Amino acid sequence: MRNIKVEAKSVDMAIEKGLQMLGLTREEVEVEVISEGSMLKKASVEIYTFADDNERQEYLSGKSKKESVKLVKTNTEEEVVEMSFEGVEEVTEIVTTFLEGLLKQMDIEGTITRGVKNGDVVFKVNGESINNLIGYHGETLEAVQYIVNTIVKDRVPTYRKKVYLDVENYRRKRQETVEALAEKIAKKVLTTKKSIKLEPMNSFERKSIHFALSNIEHIGTHSEGTEPNRYLVIDYID
Repeated sequence: MRNIKVEAKSVDMAIEKGLQMLGLTREEVEVEVISEGSMLKKASVEIYTFADDNERQEYLSGKSKKESVKLVKTNTEEEVVEMSFEGVEEVTEIVTTFLEGLLKQMDIEGTITRGVKNGDVVFKVNGESINNLIGYHGETLEAVQYIVNTIVKDRVPTYRKKVYLDVENYRRKRQETVEALAEKIAKKVLTTKKSIKLEPMNSFERKSIHFALSNIEHIGTHSEGTEPNRYLVIDYID
C-alpha cells in the first residue's frame, strides 16, 4: 500500500490532482480527507493505492477497526461487534444462492467456500471446467462480481463493504502474468524511449502493473480511455 498527500483549493480539486499524479481513477483508490480547507488554508487529502484487492481489504478492515474504536466510547463492546458484522449471514445466503444457481445454469460442477474477516465476505469457487466463470482476462469474473455487489447493495443496504469473488486463485495468477508482461515492455520503453500502450485491462490488472513498475527509474505509467476499454500506457520519463 502506498499513499500520497495532496493539497489544493478544495477537496475535489485535491483528489483530482492526486489522481492525475497517480494515473488512476477514483474507483481505484481510497481517499481520506485531512482538512476541508478554508479561505486561508488549502484542503488536504491522503490518497491510498493498493497492489491488489487483498491489500485494499486489509486497509478497509483497519479503517473499520479505527471507526469501531470511536464507537466504543458510546456503545458497549458487544454492540460494536454486532455492528461490524451486521448483514454478513444474510449476504452469505444471498450470494451463495446466486452462485449456486449460476453454476447450475452454466452446467458447471463447483464448490463454493466462504471466508469472513472483519465483516468482509470473500467467496471462492473451485471445480471442473470452471474457466467459463473467469472469461477472457477475467471479464466474466468481474461482471459476476459486479452483479453480486449490486444485488447485495439492493437487498442488504446495511452491509456497506464489497463482496469479493475469486475462481481457482485466478486473480493471483493473472497478477503475476500481467506484471511479467509489463516488466518486459518496460525494458523496451527504456531502450526506445517511447511510450507503449497496453491492451485494455480491468482496474485490478492496471493497479498491479502500476505498482510493479513504480520503482523502475525513468518509467512511469498512466491510464487512458474509458471502461471497459481503459488501458495503461508505459511512459519513458527523462
